[in-house]
Amino acid sequence: MALKILIIDDEATILQLTEKTLEKEGYSVSTSETGKNLLERVRSFKPDLVIMDVMLRDANGVDLTMDLRKNPDTRCIPVILISGQKTDADDQIFGLAEGADDYLIKPLVPKLLAAKVQTVLRRFKTPKELGEVLKHYNLSVDVSERFVKVAGKDVKLTKKEFDLLAVFLRKQGKLLTPQFLLETVWNYEPETYNDPHTVQVHISRLKKKLGKSFADRLENVIGSGYRLN
Repeated sequence: MALKILIIDDEATILQLTEKTLEKEGYSVSTSETGKNLLERVRSFKPDLVIMDVMLRDANGVDLTMDLRKNPDTRCIPVILISGQKTDADDQIFGLAEGADDYLIKPLVPKLLAAKVQTVLRRFKTPKELGEVLKHYNLSVDVSERFVKVAGKDVKLTKKEFDLLAVFLRKQGKLLTPQFLLETVWNYEPETYNDPHTVQVHISRLKKKLGKSFADRLENVIGSGYRLN
């Protein structure tokens, strides 16, 4: 079954270009020129990915992304923001910080768009080795459903916290640098954003939420990175 992508942009030419590019890559595409009733549209179409303009006539794409992240039914759907107006580094950083998984600048380059879509979808695809419920470090982790329990009790993680946990589980025993985590979890480009404090803060929160059994095994290798032993 083809993966489904929802595209929202009030520029007809962008919609046509994006739709044509992604259909050529084998995706099933639905388009809209308005952000109105986005949650209902997402629930109905059940996309694997949303591509959305930041400056829509009737809505702001960053605000809509935040709405998706707040809703339990839609919070795990990856979002790529696009813009021809909000193009500064600060605009991109803000969009990513508020929940977007990538941020592209118009005019869109078809090959780059296709590559970015593939990368984001690959990052959200559950690897075979994590396809079932994992039980480690007093945790029960359902990667496909993005549920976490500690000693049988539900623990609410933010999207970034869960993504961090998933990366550490995939890479157990390997030293992960802050730069690697920023690129993998936040999709930040090293030349535009390379602040390890972001990683440090999220890991600190993750340790606190998951408890001592997990925290004791997540090693901070001073000056190098982090390792889940």
